[in-house]
Amino acid sequence: MEIKTALWLIIPAFIFLLLVFPIFLEVRVSFNPLVNRGALGVFIFNKKIVYYFIEIYGKYIVLKNDAETKKEEIEFQSPKFLVIEEFIRQVKDKLRVKHMFIYYNIGMSDAFLSGMICAFLNQIINLFFVNLKSKKPTASLCLYDTVSYNRVICELAMNAKISISLFDLVYSFIYSSIITKSRDV
Repeated sequence: MEIKTALWLIIPAFIFLLLVFPIFLEVRVSFNPLVNRGALGVFIFNKKIVYYFIEIYGKYIVLKNDAETKKEEIEFQSPKFLVIEEFIRQVKDKLRVKHMFIYYNIGMSDAFLSGMICAFLNQIINLFFVNLKSKKPTASLCLYDTVSYNRVICELAMNAKISISLFDLVYSFIYSSIITKSRDV
C-alpha cells in the first residue's frame, strides 16, 4: 500500500517541479527591411516550437508558418496584439537572459554614409546592452557588426538564450489577458 501511495505522490511532485524550475528557450529573430521580410523562431532544447515568417505593412503585421500554409494578419490596435504587448511587458522582468547575440550587416553603397549609420547603430545597441546588463548582470552580450561599403544591404538578426519558469509564463499570460479585457470594458 505504501508503494502505491509513493507512486501517486511522484506525479504531483513532477508537475510541481515542471512548473517551478526554469525552461531554457532560444529565441531567434531576423528581419530585412529592404524586402520587408523576417523570421521569428522559438526553440526548446533545439526543437522548434514556433516559427513564423514576418511581414510588416502599415497598420498590421502578417505572420506565416514555416510551410507558408497558414497566414494570419494582426492589426497593431487589435485586442490580440494588445494582449501580446501586455504579455511581453509582464514577462520581461521574469526572464533570465543567459546569452544575447545581435548581428547586423548594413550598406548604403557609399562608404562614408555606411560607416556613419553603422557607428550610430552600434552606439544604440551598446546603450541597449548597458541598460540590459544593469538589469541582468549575469547576461553574456555579443554584438557582431558588418559594414558593406559597396552594396545596398540591411540585415538585422538576434539570437537570445533565455530561461523562464512555466508558472511565470502561464501567470503572465493570464494576467495580461485580464488586464487587456478590463481596459476594453
